[in-house]
Amino acid sequence: MNNLIEIKPKTMQIILILLTFILSHGVKSDQLKTHCGIKFNNLVCMNLDLNNNIKLNLLDEPYRIIIDFEKPIRFKNISKFKENKQSLLTDVRLSSKSKLGSRLVLELSQPAIISDFFFNKVENNNELLNLEMSISNTSKTSFSIAKHVLYKNKGNFLTLTDKISLSESKKQISLNQRSFNSLPLKRPKNYRASIIEKKIIVFIDPGHGGKDPGAIGALGTLEKDLTLKASLLIAKVLNKNRQINALLSRTGDYFIPLRKRIELAKKNKADVFISIHADSSENKKASGISVFSLSGVASDKEAQRLAKKENEVDKILGLEESIKDPLIYGSLIKMFQREAMNDSSILAKNIISNLKKTKLALNRGHRFAGFAVLKSYDIPSVLIEIGFLSNKQEEKKMLNSKYMKNLSQGLANAIENYLTDKSR
Repeated sequence: MNNLIEIKPKTMQIILILLTFILSHGVKSDQLKTHCGIKFNNLVCMNLDLNNNIKLNLLDEPYRIIIDFEKPIRFKNISKFKENKQSLLTDVRLSSKSKLGSRLVLELSQPAIISDFFFNKVENNNELLNLEMSISNTSKTSFSIAKHVLYKNKGNFLTLTDKISLSESKKQISLNQRSFNSLPLKRPKNYRASIIEKKIIVFIDPGHGGKDPGAIGALGTLEKDLTLKASLLIAKVLNKNRQINALLSRTGDYFIPLRKRIELAKKNKADVFISIHADSSENKKASGISVFSLSGVASDKEAQRLAKKENEVDKILGLEESIKDPLIYGSLIKMFQREAMNDSSILAKNIISNLKKTKLALNRGHRFAGFAVLKSYDIPSVLIEIGFLSNKQEEKKMLNSKYMKNLSQGLANAIENYLTDKSR
């Protein structure tokens, strides 16, 4: 089993082994038993009969992964595991009710989400199917988003993969085709409101930097310098709030690859990701502020052009990395990302609404595009274009310290309002 996957730091791989029985073997479903066991390298192994459906949910206070089984199960070595606790997985409990099946509780030392799951055919055995779930530590907000999504989906995390085809045996295996009554779960509180209960991490990303100057203004202003100045001002305002900790991806003139910016946000367990940019256009009269959130389809041709230009920076500088696009891989990731995208949209609208009150600049509205830096599957993320450097008058305005302080104050207030609004 150890050679199936590599255990990475702070990442736990849970392997569910679904043991399938063919009716022609003469085994009745009510005679099938489920066995569970834990190995001490953070692997949880389960042998299930195919008819024993499972549900998955998350709970906090303390952080837990809840796995419900339609039928009772047996656990081999809970007592041994308790003597060999892991850094992420700290406790295991099993409760069984004859009519409500069993509940396996995996207690965690910190917030963690199921970042992906996939199926493997077991070599030389057509009756075994491996279900592999990757669980990674994360921020409290990301945990709350995942908990909310699983609760809405009634714990049925397999419903996105209804059938698995075993190519060699040509068999079709139906998974989780019916619902079942499990032990009750407490309805999760509003996950957006819950993030105000602790120090909130706002991760601010000044666009470009180092050998990537970004747009160059009519007066020679470099976008990389302007975005850093604005980001520092926004962070300064936000950090006056004792419940907020604003961090920057860079605090000097150096370049960070696009995907690395997302990784830094995740490493710092960011609750919100804000990317700051300045725009440029062939139309020298173009002006105003735009707020973008992620979408697979751009809201307009200009948004599509801008996203394409920003996303090609790494490639132009020879720093392109072969990293999977979260919009493409992982069914469970897509579930979580949809929720994060909805939250990003709410954040963008909140920023737009607050900027309208300031009357600092023409508001170009909430727009959508596939910016690479917004493609985190579990962090609400927006990209803000604070103005057009190609417009000489707007460039002069952005070079004015008083204007930039007022703009940064307006943006910080909008972010703060989003984070503390309990009415949503």
